[in-house]
Amino acid sequence: MLNRIRQSIVYRIGTLMLLTVLVALSSMVASYIISDAAENDAAAVNLAGSLRAMSYRLSAIAPSGDLAATRDLADEVAQRLAKVLSISDFSASDNLRAARHYNKVMHSWEQEIRPLLESIAASHTAMDSQQLANRLEPFITDVDTLVFDYQTIAEEKINLLRLVQLGSLFATVVLVYLSLYILHRSVEQPLKLLTNRSLSIAQGNFHQPPLEIDSEDELGVLARTINNMSDEIHATHRDLAHRVELKTAQLQKSHEALDFQYRLARRISEGPLPGTELGQWLGEFANVAGLENLDLCLMTPEGEAPYEHLVEGLGNEYCSGSECRMCVNTCGPSEEGESRVYRFPLEVDKRNYGVLMCSLPRGDSLDEEPQQRLGTFADSVTAAIAINEREAQDRRVALLDERAIIARELHDSLAQSLSYLKIQVTRLNRANRRDQVDRVAVEEIIAELKEGLDASYRQLRELLTTFRLQVGPGGLRGILEQSILAYREQHPQISILLDYHLDEVPLTPHEEIHLLQLVREASQNAVYHSQGDRVEISLTQADNHALKVCIRDNGIGISNAPEKRNHFGMSIMQERASNLNGKLQIRRREEGGTEVQFHFVPHYARERELVWREAV
Repeated sequence: MLNRIRQSIVYRIGTLMLLTVLVALSSMVASYIISDAAENDAAAVNLAGSLRAMSYRLSAIAPSGDLAATRDLADEVAQRLAKVLSISDFSASDNLRAARHYNKVMHSWEQEIRPLLESIAASHTAMDSQQLANRLEPFITDVDTLVFDYQTIAEEKINLLRLVQLGSLFATVVLVYLSLYILHRSVEQPLKLLTNRSLSIAQGNFHQPPLEIDSEDELGVLARTINNMSDEIHATHRDLAHRVELKTAQLQKSHEALDFQYRLARRISEGPLPGTELGQWLGEFANVAGLENLDLCLMTPEGEAPYEHLVEGLGNEYCSGSECRMCVNTCGPSEEGESRVYRFPLEVDKRNYGVLMCSLPRGDSLDEEPQQRLGTFADSVTAAIAINEREAQDRRVALLDERAIIARELHDSLAQSLSYLKIQVTRLNRANRRDQVDRVAVEEIIAELKEGLDASYRQLRELLTTFRLQVGPGGLRGILEQSILAYREQHPQISILLDYHLDEVPLTPHEEIHLLQLVREASQNAVYHSQGDRVEISLTQADNHALKVCIRDNGIGISNAPEKRNHFGMSIMQERASNLNGKLQIRRREEGGTEVQFHFVPHYARERELVWREAV
């Protein structure tokens, strides 16, 4: 019981409340019992007090000789004496003071007073009122004593009731005070401490002195729990703060690494990386990655030794710089003497361009993240070298294509003119060897030679103009307008019109070049060979995104044998059409002249159609 009171504040408060209730109930029960016992005391006092008055009345009636009245009044006195006994808290046999006085009064009444009164009323005994009153004086004194006894009993009950109520009040006050004291000490103060600590914890202050609540009740258990929780949260918070600092530092390093990779990728996209600049990037990567000893060996795919060896820090002390094929073909970590070396080959499409090495003291190792950064840097360097190689190859191919174009243009223009001039020179030699020189024939041949030279010079100028043309900011439309302007200056008698509707069509450089050359070839043939005075050039787009190019003239029209080699540059235009996967048509117009039509689907439209098919 005591353990439960000590260990449970609820049980403690419940016990105090139960004691308070018991005191209140006891007080009420005792008050009820005492009040119930004192219920007839006032009636008994009144009845006993009325006996004195009736005794005085009998002393006045009996000497008058009225026997009936005397008997009636005597019976009423007897009845009242019996009623006093019936409402008293004692019986006639009790040995109480009041019981003895009652028996004395009863005995005096029955044995002396009543017989005397009846005898005087019956005139058997002569006695006047004064004498009778003197005779009744002892009886009346006994009645007064009995009345006093009843009054004393009532007062004792009232005093007892007062004592019970005072005791109950005192016990209640003591219990209430004790309850308030226990609540203040065991509940209010601990709750105040717990509330303040909870507010501090809510504000994030976990590092505080422990709560000094040593009780074994619920609040003590709660205080110890909060102390342990606060210590654990503080330790966890400190650990999380440390981990956040570490993660922040890692994120900062990752941000620096990403920024480095972004700048490197942007630089790679801008153009080739020379060896000196690549060495600067290697040094910056070493600072960003926190690595000291790095080697970057660059090799040709066919070479056995690096043509460039870039070192950051001390590098690999066991690297001899020759016969690197074994080093290039080795991937991952390896133990070499007092060092641990990580190798990352610069390889793409089964072509190896060298190796990136990181040297550490023996026993040390790289985590996964530094290895990923090394691999990413190696891939970036590989991509830069591969892009440079592809760009060089593209330049070679473009140079060869350009030379092939020049050769084709020379063959289709100057070569034919020179062949024609050669034939004319042969004719001139034959005419000159004859015995009689035909001056008219010689002059005709010389005129034709002069005309052929003029034509060759004109063709040479046109070829130079063609080779100098570049697709500038104005795009295909701008270069076409420049070409037409040149034609108009050279041939003012010919009206050349351009109908261009491809402003919203994204063409690749490859498509622009071939489309430009095809339009120039067809318009050049129309200008020089059609013998007309009007050339119309139109570039439009059909509903299926295909491009339509049409060049019309109002000249003499194409010959009946258009398949003749190099006639109107057909072979050249056919080749360009095949490069664009298009269809070329050359026909004679019914109203006169020649029409060249070319249809092809540009690259962006083919990609869109492919994506649409895949979605379907």
